[in-house]
Amino acid sequence: MLLQTSNLPTDYKVIAELNYVLYEKQRLFIAASSSDVVFIIKTPSPYPNHEDEPGLLVFQTEFPKAAAAWIVDTIESRLWRSAAEGGEPSGKNSVREQVAGETLTLRRTMAVGDDRDKGFILINSSRKSVNFDEDFQEIEFSDRLLKEGGLLDVLRRL
Repeated sequence: MLLQTSNLPTDYKVIAELNYVLYEKQRLFIAASSSDVVFIIKTPSPYPNHEDEPGLLVFQTEFPKAAAAWIVDTIESRLWRSAAEGGEPSGKNSVREQVAGETLTLRRTMAVGDDRDKGFILINSSRKSVNFDEDFQEIEFSDRLLKEGGLLDVLRRL
């Protein structure tokens, strides 16, 4: 179910709203319940006949709340570090694990967003897309969004 930040189910609340620095005019909302975290990206719709909210397209990625700590640890301890520093072996750019019963993949990439910044793609293979006819959900985020945009701090607080 596509969530609307202005009318969330009673067990969810918006815990952060960030500038989604990967693309112009996009906002990233992070909503959470006691068991789940949802990344909600809102972008102006270029299609007047296709809007998820008035004037907007909405994209959503869900994962278990327990995955927030896994994401932070995987980025900071495994993918941002060299093998000599205790990170993943040279040439390995992704980690796929079961987290709270769901299959998550965090993949390092060298080009996300309009500016083609270094970043990550988070894939949840255990949940079908609410936006597309796909058997998974995914979101990309840049190092800049994690550090300067405050996403790492939000994930640490979960």
